[in-house]
Amino acid sequence: MGSIGAALFLTLPILAAADTFTADKTVVVSPELKVSIGEGDEITLSARPLPAEGLDAFVRRFTDNPRTKKEILSQNEGVRLLRPDVFVRVPYRLLSENYRRIAIEALFPLDTSDEKGWVHRVAALTGKPESLWRIAEWFTGDGANYKEVQAANGLEALPTERRQVVRIPLTLLTPTFRDEAGSSAATAPLPMQFGRDEKGRYALYRLQRGEALYTAVVVRLTGRLHAEDVNAKAAEIAQRNGISDVRAIPVGYAVKIPVEDLAPEFRPPDDPERIEEEKGRLEANQFVNRVRAADLAGVTFVLDAGHGGRDTGASVGGVEEARHVYDIACRVERLLRAHTRASVFPTVRRQTPCGDGRSDKVLDSRSARVMTSPPYDLDDPRAGVNFRWYLANSVLRRVEERGGSEDRTVFVSLHADSLHPAVRGLMVYIPGEKYLKTSFGKNGELYNARREVREGPRVSFSRRDRIKAEGVSRHLAEKIVGAFRTLGLPLHAFQPIRRNVIRGGREWVPAVLRYNRIPARVLIEVCNLNNPDDRKLLVSRAYREKVAQAIVSALVEFYGGERARTVTAQKRGSRPSSGGAATTED
Repeated sequence: MGSIGAALFLTLPILAAADTFTADKTVVVSPELKVSIGEGDEITLSARPLPAEGLDAFVRRFTDNPRTKKEILSQNEGVRLLRPDVFVRVPYRLLSENYRRIAIEALFPLDTSDEKGWVHRVAALTGKPESLWRIAEWFTGDGANYKEVQAANGLEALPTERRQVVRIPLTLLTPTFRDEAGSSAATAPLPMQFGRDEKGRYALYRLQRGEALYTAVVVRLTGRLHAEDVNAKAAEIAQRNGISDVRAIPVGYAVKIPVEDLAPEFRPPDDPERIEEEKGRLEANQFVNRVRAADLAGVTFVLDAGHGGRDTGASVGGVEEARHVYDIACRVERLLRAHTRASVFPTVRRQTPCGDGRSDKVLDSRSARVMTSPPYDLDDPRAGVNFRWYLANSVLRRVEERGGSEDRTVFVSLHADSLHPAVRGLMVYIPGEKYLKTSFGKNGELYNARREVREGPRVSFSRRDRIKAEGVSRHLAEKIVGAFRTLGLPLHAFQPIRRNVIRGGREWVPAVLRYNRIPARVLIEVCNLNNPDDRKLLVSRAYREKVAQAIVSALVEFYGGERARTVTAQKRGSRPSSGGAATTED
């Protein structure tokens, strides 16, 4: 979890409970959601129903077992018909795994995790330190595991003390906390101090052995990735610190980084941008995919191979982005059709068929067209990007007209980035809520000639739409990162999931995500073409096949399947399918 929620803890009041609650302490997550802890360290989540949401739907949203409805009613005497002004209480033990994590993050924002397990800091929120039994119950699902927790920490006494650190081993954690811990090594809190001098506020970070100013400071701490941005910011920081040669900085050197250059998660706990980021992240975490679809039955995948036509995308050392990501898209489509029952809708097609995937050679993508009605020949990259999200929205419209739902629809856009050479591996972009516009549309002869534009010339999003998109998309991105890790494919070292692009002093969400109505939508940068090792991998058929396997495996897991059951392990008897982006800002 790292520092998730730390700023929220410092700014959202821990309130005395209202008359309708018996809890002693309450943290407000959003206007619709509160988390409370009361006598005996009983944790309760209290939520307002959504508009037109019935009790059954409410129960399904917060728990994994619809049979808990009677118990929830018994916990809320007099609540028979849900009203938007009434909070309904759900005990922690009835919550789904995702809402348990939200509750813990809200109440204990100083908790952290790493590859060895979960690190809980005893907070004594109700006046008494929480017991080992409760700690074991929260994180392992069974209070009787307190003995293992006690042994793992070498504790002689059962009572805990305020600010005591208790580690829950990875093997004992429930799946959500285990997955969070297993993926958080790169986001663990860094030893930084904050101060102010004549040049303004700064963070002080001491370089460790093997670290460089470019990667350890600029890429990791500021979030910048593109070569010109990384080099320019490294030069600024070097000048501020009187460093004449960035290649000869000694180990332990204390580097001052202006606070305004830091990514929000590395800023001081009381920094307004960090507070906003943490609050938004916690609110979006409410939304994860709850739909289960065996063999992806009834699921529609809109599969987008980035660039194409006149737009080759990034091109480094003779390796063209558009050609290679189109090849990966072909492999993803082939695996989905062969091993699942999903419907696959590619946004682009070229004149030459995909082939059987046995060749190392990738075919030209200059004949690729966006499959609107009529198709668009990709003469203008910006128009091509806009037609992709118009097409995706049209596919979703037809899914809904046939009785399907947005929760069984996914959009994946495939790319290969061109960043600073020190950066390598997978990155997944998701639609950060704060970067999404409420309404947008295009017009003119070029656009109006397409049926998809005429059907829905403008797209609009409510605040809930934007928050849901960030949360569900992050859930999908986490599955993709996990699948890449399982197959041993390179990942970005520090932050493989990002909610916006940073370039040239500006921040935005790619247009194929920004105006797309499909909630679960991601843009995958499979590698960095400016990194020689990544570039060498991309030209390998075996690597591209593994990338396709990882994506399909992630999609299967997203809908309730098992990550370990990769497509390569499935039998020939699997049923075939039933059906048949650029970082440009606009």
